[in-house]
Amino acid sequence: MASKMNKQEILTPDKFQVFLETARDYILTHKRNIAVGTAVVTLIIAMVAGWAYWRQTEETKAANLYNQAVLNNSRLAVMNQDVAATVKPFQEVTNKYPGSKAAILSQYRIGNAYLNAGRTDEAIKFFQAYLKGKSGDNELTALAYNGLGYCYETMGDFKLALNNYERALQSRAGGPFAGDILAGMARSYEGMQDKDKAREYYRQAMEKMQDPTLKMLIGRKLAMLG
Repeated sequence: MASKMNKQEILTPDKFQVFLETARDYILTHKRNIAVGTAVVTLIIAMVAGWAYWRQTEETKAANLYNQAVLNNSRLAVMNQDVAATVKPFQEVTNKYPGSKAAILSQYRIGNAYLNAGRTDEAIKFFQAYLKGKSGDNELTALAYNGLGYCYETMGDFKLALNNYERALQSRAGGPFAGDILAGMARSYEGMQDKDKAREYYRQAMEKMQDPTLKMLIGRKLAMLG
């Protein structure tokens, strides 16, 4: 049998009902502010969603243009075109879609093209631009630092060369290029007239090298150093 309610329970207002009435009164009193606040939040969400969609669309366009540039670059290499023709499609990516991932990759490609052409000043500029905008520690990061090291080495700035070679070697993705990087460090120490360090790094480079021809060349270099 259900228990009888006492007088106190009958007279005490239902707490949930009180809450609903309070909430209703608040909404009626502040309905204009609530409407404005809701509209603002909705607008912000719409703007964020719109920006994200636009950004993704731009990234897709940039990636497509970059892939086309890579394809064109491969054709130009076969045709033995000059560096201006090589870098032009990648510069188009950086100009049209600055800040995109494809633009960052294009900076590396341009730097590498200038490096292969022996134009070290331009190569340094674009390698540094790539490293400034890069995301993550990947193979291109190691190669960019290695490229900078080589640029400074050819310019005779062996301290800066070593600094960048070391960064390339310390990169998580630098392992596959360790032989080439260590050889660059050895050449830099040789340029600084530090034969002991040069021999040390040539030996390390020879241990990492997979190409028998390069190993033979390093062996000759070690023999010349005594």
